[in-house]
Amino acid sequence: MLLPGLPCSAQRKFVWHNPSTAGFSTVHNQLWKGQEIKSFYDRLPARAEHLVRKVVWALSENAAGLKLIFNTDAKQIIVRYVVAEKRYAMDHFPATGVSGLDLFMENTDGSWSWSYGKYSFQDTITYTYTVLPPDKEKPQPGGSFHLYLPLYNSVEWLEIGIPEGNTFEFVPVSSEKPIVVYGTSIAQGGCVSRAGLAWTNILNRDLHIPIVNLGFSGNGRLEKEVVDLIVEKEARIFILDCMPNMGVDGIRPGLINTVNTIRSRHPETPVILVDHSSTFGNRISSSLLASSWAINDASLSTYKELQKQGIKNLYYLRHEDIGLDMNDTVDEIHPTDIGMLKYAKAYKELIQRILKKNR
Repeated sequence: MLLPGLPCSAQRKFVWHNPSTAGFSTVHNQLWKGQEIKSFYDRLPARAEHLVRKVVWALSENAAGLKLIFNTDAKQIIVRYVVAEKRYAMDHFPATGVSGLDLFMENTDGSWSWSYGKYSFQDTITYTYTVLPPDKEKPQPGGSFHLYLPLYNSVEWLEIGIPEGNTFEFVPVSSEKPIVVYGTSIAQGGCVSRAGLAWTNILNRDLHIPIVNLGFSGNGRLEKEVVDLIVEKEARIFILDCMPNMGVDGIRPGLINTVNTIRSRHPETPVILVDHSSTFGNRISSSLLASSWAINDASLSTYKELQKQGIKNLYYLRHEDIGLDMNDTVDEIHPTDIGMLKYAKAYKELIQRILKKNR
């Protein structure tokens, strides 16, 4: 069989590895797994299908934030997979972000190397990677690879192939508590050029901590049914980044109910509330400006109210801290890659302070 991306003279027999048949949990950054889920790459448990709105359930089948980790000494890696939605791209969001993969190697010093994959978006999508030593100090190929899955599509089937004779093993999921993010299309990853550039995935690499992405496009709305599911699990931090999806009138009751529900199950776990971080300056149009200010005013006042009620370990990330400007979005809301880097930096600085305080 000829393999994409390799010359005929380099053809070798490939051995294929399916994470769903490994015999242990292989999908990282996934809050529910095993018998709890309906499909292998789902982000909500199977019973949620009859608890949450249909659109939330459909979005929960997208693989945003999920990744596979594997060790191999192969110089070539091919990933082939099938996704549910055959419209691989959106008008403002490329196929490589919506439906593509992103491969990184973790270096021994904790830094990262990125690998470009030659991709083919056919009925079966393929990414072909030629893995080179990351630098002169590491002349041998191989290491620990982190493969981020599609942000806005649902993976139905996936296999990783390496040449026969090379070693390969999936890395099992650890029991480490994750940071759990409940949010919007921005949290889910819209609209980056590559899956690994969603801010949750950048943060995952920067902090070396599991980050669970529960972003549901335009449907992250602090809904009781979703919150009740989330609080079933232990978390290192809960992040509530739903403000862009919330009408002004729904913000106060939504935040109060959500924070109180978290506190009833997790009295000490830090909770971060986040501003709507639309681009507030350097714009000609202002269609979103008034509503964005109103949303943030309601959100911040509710945060202060909760503090006065004695809620501890509650934090707030302001839009000024994120600092988006006219270069950072595709449509006044959804970040470009540059915007996502700003999101990740702002979150990282706050989270590091929280983790240091709560040691």
